[in-house]
Amino acid sequence: MGYEEHQCPRCGAAVPARSAGVVHCAYCATPLVPTRDGFRVSSLFTEESLVNPDRPRFWLAGSRYRMLGRLAEGETSDVFLALRDHRLVERVIVKVLRAHEDRDLFDGEWRTLTELQKSTARGSAHFTRLLPQPVAHGEGRLGVRGDEGLRRFSVFGFASGFVHGFGDVRETYPRGVPASSAVWLWKRTLELLAFVHESGWVHGAVLPRHLLVHARDHGVRLCGWSAATALGKPLPAFPADADAFYPGATWKGGPATAATDISMSARSILWILGGDLREAPKGTPAGLARLMETCAAPDAGGFTDARRAIGELDDAAREAYGPPKFIPFAMPGWNIAAG
Repeated sequence: MGYEEHQCPRCGAAVPARSAGVVHCAYCATPLVPTRDGFRVSSLFTEESLVNPDRPRFWLAGSRYRMLGRLAEGETSDVFLALRDHRLVERVIVKVLRAHEDRDLFDGEWRTLTELQKSTARGSAHFTRLLPQPVAHGEGRLGVRGDEGLRRFSVFGFASGFVHGFGDVRETYPRGVPASSAVWLWKRTLELLAFVHESGWVHGAVLPRHLLVHARDHGVRLCGWSAATALGKPLPAFPADADAFYPGATWKGGPATAATDISMSARSILWILGGDLREAPKGTPAGLARLMETCAAPDAGGFTDARRAIGELDDAAREAYGPPKFIPFAMPGWNIAAG
């Protein structure tokens, strides 16, 4: 007894044996209904019924995505807000590789984040949720039908509330954030870095452009992982015009260590405090200023463990402000009173 191979009438991919109901093409996800001669596209699928049909779309890993707008321009990619274009939509972050010569960095970011999701380091159940959540990666097909060319994509889950970067913070507080707010911003950053380092990695680009803030919930996330590397290895790349944030030895090709990230985090905090990258502005409590300036040194002042820095930050904050307490942090778009 022979068998018949049926093909999707839209993309030509092989379709499973005919069934009594609707099946979906495993390649382009088009709903198909059986006919005497094979399959036809179900009436459930009509381009006229698309929401925002003018929006760019692409296919990746059997799902179609609808681009909503550009969020940022990264070192290797353009970053967009998008929706999974199905009946039950899902908001996602999409990165699109800009130049083929950066593919190794683009793919390396995906590999790093995938590996970090497997980490069993202390606090992994919490901290892995603060990393970009991998959804899909690879060559995507452009257009509603997926027949308008190929581009390389990474798709990540959308993290609600992390809508401001450190650049937005500096713009909102041109004279510098209150030092009391700098405490929690730095502590959240160091907590995440401690997990990353204990998992065997260095972020390698702890810059204001890569630090995202949840103003209401006092959260910090790190994006921009294309320069990440294993502890003790040289960084594979450096963002343009960011040399002032890097320890000199690392910038010149030396090994990246936990101290690299700690130093860069301190310089980023000093930047939003309104000072320069090595000196806290006048009026900063002495203990906090001393700790920030020490950690901003090229060798992070000897700090090789982010948890040790957190402990000293807690002590300096208590000396300056007393017992810990929640201090609202106002940013555009948040109604603090409404919670």
